[in-house]
Amino acid sequence: MSGRTPKLLARYTAALKEYLDGGGEAALQRAYELGRTGLADGLGVLEMAALHHQAMMKVLRPAGTSGSGRTSGDLPGAIAAAAQFISESLSPFEMTHRGYRETNAALQASEKRYRELFENANDVVFTTDLTGELTSLNRAGEKLTGYQRDEVSSTKFSALVAPEHLPIARGIVERTGAGGSEHTRYEINLVTRDGRRVPMEVHTSVIYQDGRAVGIQGIARDVTERKRAEEALRGLNERLEEEAKRIAHALHDEAGQLLSSVHLALEEVARELPPGAGARLQAVKALLEQMEGELRRLSHELRPTILDDLGLLPALEFLADRVAKRSGLAIKVKGSTKGRLAPPVETAFYRSVQEALNNVVRHAQATRVDVEIRQKDGAVQCSVRDDGAGFDVAEVLSRRGERGIGLIGIRERAGALSGTFAIRSTPGHGTEVLITIPLGSGDVAANIAR
Repeated sequence: MSGRTPKLLARYTAALKEYLDGGGEAALQRAYELGRTGLADGLGVLEMAALHHQAMMKVLRPAGTSGSGRTSGDLPGAIAAAAQFISESLSPFEMTHRGYRETNAALQASEKRYRELFENANDVVFTTDLTGELTSLNRAGEKLTGYQRDEVSSTKFSALVAPEHLPIARGIVERTGAGGSEHTRYEINLVTRDGRRVPMEVHTSVIYQDGRAVGIQGIARDVTERKRAEEALRGLNERLEEEAKRIAHALHDEAGQLLSSVHLALEEVARELPPGAGARLQAVKALLEQMEGELRRLSHELRPTILDDLGLLPALEFLADRVAKRSGLAIKVKGSTKGRLAPPVETAFYRSVQEALNNVVRHAQATRVDVEIRQKDGAVQCSVRDDGAGFDVAEVLSRRGERGIGLIGIRERAGALSGTFAIRSTPGHGTEVLITIPLGSGDVAANIAR
């Protein structure tokens, strides 16, 4: 019982006496307030009943004893009135209990709904403690992995993860235990009981209890079909690039050789013409040189040999220089890839920057563009940022116009290599296109999709 109980008893006794002496509603209101005080002090119903009993003993002393008392004829009415008084004082307890019952019923209903969702979800739903030990797994998880729940209980989640992705899974658990990000998304290969590798997209969040992290809950989705689609798209892209390379070489080599032969033939004709006819021949030669320049430009835009020979940064610098000369834009390329990237990754970045620069030239009304390549968090990022007019991103991506299709193409190129694509733009404040591709994606994408 609280140390404040003697004071509460004195107040309760005084209020009870007041009520029995005809205090009316005001005294009943005090009974209710005294009940709230007792509840706040941690008293229970039995302790309030004991307190009421002590007050009754003081108030209803027989006549003739010390203190105020009542005659035997007064007792039945006084006891009935006292019963109403204690009922009022216990009202806060009743209201609290009723609220608890309602809350408990709602909680049970919520738990039932959660359990139904947990068990019937198409995605794998699981929980672990802060060491990564599995504490629950739904039916979809059993079906996918081939393990029963009792077989994986007290098993580390990492035991189901492919060896090459163990650092990812362990890193998530370690960062969570150290107070890292509350919500995380990552991709791993899960190893099933029969040895199959299933690509999974995993979303995890921290479980808190009393404000303290106690575990991890996660939802994992089988992305096999998406990976196959990405791989198919990547093989479409690669075939297109090979065809572009073939056409580019044909324009550069074969068409170039033919034009060289025409130049030689014109030189022979020039030697046979009278001296005054040379001016007209020079005009023809100027047109041929202009044609050679266009063929070189087309060859480079189809497939720049510098990309294959020297790598991404030199190719982007060459591209920026040509676009700058053609458009008048100030274009700066900076950063580093720290060595050569896989050919599909270099191609994806090059084509994405090419499309982004085309969009800037056609739509942005910009004066300056910054292209930056950098490595960050196990991935390569490419940013194309302009100082132009900007636009409403959601509106543009929702339509299939010229600009919308170009941006969608960038997103699909990144997605085919397990990468991401983001646009940051506000009307009047320029635009940034950000492409992120994990390191090694071009080398392992085919294995992950299997």
